[in-house]
Parts: sequence; structure tokens; C-alpha cells
Amino acid sequence: MQWRDCAAAAAALLIAGAGVAGAIETITYPNRIGQVNFPHKLHQEALGQCRGCHEKGPGKIDGFDKVLAHGKGCKGCHETMKRGPTLCKGCHKGG
Repeated sequence: MQWRDCAAAAAALLIAGAGVAGAIETITYPNRIGQVNFPHKLHQEALGQCRGCHEKGPGKIDGFDKVLAHGKGCKGCHETMKRGPTLCKGCHKGG
């Protein structure tokens, strides 16, 4: 095994092992009808895994935008799980 392979394996273990302890607490999305404060760590604790949202691994969600959030993403998951807000004012504060 080459050094690069070892480094990549160690990084993957570190990321996987970080789990909830390494989770960002809250992510804020500003927009015209009122910012959305997404409780990231709370969601990670409730779901127990990352791949449900981060299909390609840790980091930003590919293609995350208003359409995804209001479709199969945030709102769709809340409807499926029968938990969490589904109305505008449930996520958008102020504005």
C-alpha cells in the first residue's frame, strides 16, 4: 500500500468517525422571504447517518437549491417522515 492510499484511508476513517461529534450545529440559508436556520446536528442525530442527504459523501449537497428543498429534499422528507415543518413559516423566519 502506498503512502497516498494510507492517507486516503485515514482521512475516510476520520470523516466517518467524526459522526455527530463533528457535525456543524446550524447552517443558515438567507433568502428573500426569510432566512432558513437548518439545525444540521439535530438532523444528523435524528437520522443517524449522513448518506441520506450527502449521497457523494460529506460536504455540500450536489444540486441543493430551492427546488430540491421544496421537493424531495427538506419538505419531501418531512412529509414522508411525518415530522418537521412543511409550511413556509415553519422554515422561513422573518423577511
